[in-house]
Amino acid sequence: MNGNVVPIDIKMDWKNNAEMKRRERKGVVYQILMSLSANFVIIGPAMGFGYSAVALGPLRSESSDVQINFNQANWIATSSALGIPIGCVLSSFLMRRGRKLTLLMVSIISFIGWIIIYMSNSYEQILIGRVISGIGTGLGSIPATVYSGEIANIKWRGTMVTWTGSFIALGVLIVYFFGCIFKEDWRMIALMCSLFPILSIALIVLVLPESPMWYRERGRLEEAVETLKKFRGIPKDDPATTDILLELKPNNQQRHKKHLMKHLFRRNAIIPFAIMLIYFLFQQFSGIFVMVYYAVDIVQSAGIKLDPYLGAVFIGVARFIGSIVIALFSSKYGRRVPSIVSGSGMTLSMGMLSIYLLMNDKGYVIKDGGIIPVICVVTYIFLSTLGFLSIPFAMIGEIYPSKVKDILSGLTTCITYIFSSITIKTYPNMLLVMGKHGVFFFYAIVSLLGTLFIIFCLPETKGKSLNEIEEMFNKKKNDSNVLESDGTVAMVSNGVENIQVDHVNVNRV
Repeated sequence: MNGNVVPIDIKMDWKNNAEMKRRERKGVVYQILMSLSANFVIIGPAMGFGYSAVALGPLRSESSDVQINFNQANWIATSSALGIPIGCVLSSFLMRRGRKLTLLMVSIISFIGWIIIYMSNSYEQILIGRVISGIGTGLGSIPATVYSGEIANIKWRGTMVTWTGSFIALGVLIVYFFGCIFKEDWRMIALMCSLFPILSIALIVLVLPESPMWYRERGRLEEAVETLKKFRGIPKDDPATTDILLELKPNNQQRHKKHLMKHLFRRNAIIPFAIMLIYFLFQQFSGIFVMVYYAVDIVQSAGIKLDPYLGAVFIGVARFIGSIVIALFSSKYGRRVPSIVSGSGMTLSMGMLSIYLLMNDKGYVIKDGGIIPVICVVTYIFLSTLGFLSIPFAMIGEIYPSKVKDILSGLTTCITYIFSSITIKTYPNMLLVMGKHGVFFFYAIVSLLGTLFIIFCLPETKGKSLNEIEEMFNKKKNDSNVLESDGTVAMVSNGVENIQVDHVNVNRV
């Protein structure tokens, strides 16, 4: 035989491998584009977090046509946080009717809120607009993360579920930037913010498909297969692969048609729910969202010798860079390591800032030119984004069982933003009672306790499929070789030759 002749079977294997890699690349590109489109929805609602930081100053100025006092300013900041839990509860119900529908409602409600603020002629009207805007923010807190977690493959899921945090940080940064440009015009800032929901509505209507996992949960299995094929780069006319069918395999709790309340009280729902609530408790009371809502005031309180509006932009930049870093490295380092690094850094930076301010209050002169508080605040913001701010929101998209994910994710964020509204409302009072150094020391202590909780209690989800995460919290590992009794879907973990989806046979390839 001629030594230059390549056997036919080797040629075929090479062609098959090349085709598989091409399909995988195509699928990943599509996953990335759709996840980015879903997360773009978050920018408009996220601007509500930072709006109070740049609008309260102009509203308190004598040139404003709407005059507010100190107490009213506090309520304008808090009102958005009060609306967010309402949006979180609504998201639980809306997500059961579709991820795409929920994202569309996020943009519509956010747009209404911003327009009301822009057209407001009184303090009360601004409050109404802020509450509606907050509802949109609450609605948008979870759907994009859940959507990204459901469309991504295992390799990319750890990265994609952190993108919501990046887009929230981007929204906050943009509104700080608007505040720097339109320092005395709170109306113009609101109008500029209203443009982003309009763009996101166009993206949702024209581009975004529904989640294949949502189709699966609703028994629309043929649509689930066809949609997931597109996310995995498989041509429409080709049969579904075994990997896709196994990815859509109903887990043990889906096979048994139990009442929804029974699913909510299963071990694999209760334990992650408790873990997430405690993590979010430490997140909120460590001052992370106070820094966002009162960025301009925080810059002044920390003794930073800089234009406070420009200082707020620097805070926004630090948060955005941190969100990009965690998005790039979350797949490699998982959830625990970034959270521990984040909490430790927050503890040190807030502790140092507290000591610095205490020494200033005691009359000690520190000739640092105002550099130390800048370093402390920027370090705190950057490191908080690496873990405490981003990780718990990312984990919501993957840690809850699929059967109750929409309910528990909405309930978790609802309670989280109740925590947030408490911290935001009480911040001015804490300043009066505890002093600046006392408030920052309180944040340092909470950050330390949160870090200890992470070390001892937070599970690692890196490298696990959604089904594996569900099983991780079960007491017993059930045999996966169980078939559906109703004949709708029949799948086994060791593979099958023929699988019936809504009475349509899909051959294994």
